[in-house]
Amino acid sequence: MPYIHITHAPGAGLTEYRAVVEALGPDPVTGNLLHIVGESDGVLHVVDVWDSSVSADRYAAERLFPAFEKAGVRLGPETRLEVFDTEIVRGTMG
Repeated sequence: MPYIHITHAPGAGLTEYRAVVEALGPDPVTGNLLHIVGESDGVLHVVDVWDSSVSADRYAAERLFPAFEKAGVRLGPETRLEVFDTEIVRGTMG
């Protein structure tokens, strides 16, 4: 079942995001269906759609958290996560 992970990180921005991406390297991300990032009013917003929560958790433990450490990026305690299972519906609404 698709799984959505949304991060809102006050005090982080695209500079920190790019440092983590560089630390991640060029290897593909297994299980990630969609990745969107943006910054507004001093808050970094990251939206990921995964094929499962298992894939998201594996990626975070094996690649993302080590990349944060390598890049020297730390998210503050005000960072907020929203996670939930979802269904992908194709077509129009209404």
